[in-house]
Amino acid sequence: MASQTLDRTDNRVAVRTALVVFAVGQAVASGLVGVFGGAFTTANRPGEPPIVPPGPAFSIWSVIIAISIAYSAWAWPRRQPDLEIRNRLAVPLLMVTAGFSLWLVAAELEPVWTTLLVFVGLFGSLLWALRIARQSRSRIARWSLLGRSLLWGTLGLYTGWTSIAIWLNVATGMAGSGAPLTGTVGTLGQLAILLGATATAAVIVRYTGGLAPYAAASAWGLGGAALGAYLAGAYLLAAVAAAGLTVVLVGFGAEHLHRRRVAQA
Repeated sequence: MASQTLDRTDNRVAVRTALVVFAVGQAVASGLVGVFGGAFTTANRPGEPPIVPPGPAFSIWSVIIAISIAYSAWAWPRRQPDLEIRNRLAVPLLMVTAGFSLWLVAAELEPVWTTLLVFVGLFGSLLWALRIARQSRSRIARWSLLGRSLLWGTLGLYTGWTSIAIWLNVATGMAGSGAPLTGTVGTLGQLAILLGATATAAVIVRYTGGLAPYAAASAWGLGGAALGAYLAGAYLLAAVAAAGLTVVLVGFGAEHLHRRRVAQA
């Protein structure tokens, strides 16, 4: 029995250690792609759908990678609180950080639809981690300010950007497959994508109870889509993306107002 307990503990240490390695690996992979990457990982490529954000919007990845590294390092030591919760979170987060590097590989080898499949896997793993964190919210609230800020920041920013990026990858995949980007068909297709992104963000804002990092990252994505469309002269698409951004921010405010009323009741 003691041996089985030790084996289980060692396995959990291995998962937390792997999380640190793959979290750091995100930065390494990003650096390598920045030096050796091909056209897909170059910002502002010709032929992009209008709703793809301009290059500077993707700087959010630097923040996401940095905070995920910081959380993995904070959560690694056994002495930190709630080892059981951190072990459970380590599994889906390991899949996320490994998936990020896989996404970069897919972007170089077959960027049209493979990147979307990877993003769907990332999104599912992030929702799994969010579910664990929500179930343990009261215990996480007793963590240090640093610990809980790193956890909710990692989950919120990563999920927020990913939930919008999935939909933008649909637009990129359609363009790569030869779908029109302009005209009635192209415009309607991108309108549907923006509506899907907005609905996804609104649902998750509600699901997370108005998690600020999630609202910020998803709003950043929709704002980037609005700016990209505006710069491309697609003013209807820009207006719809801006409306989606407004929906996210209003939903975030409504959730916080609701929580305040509940707390005062």
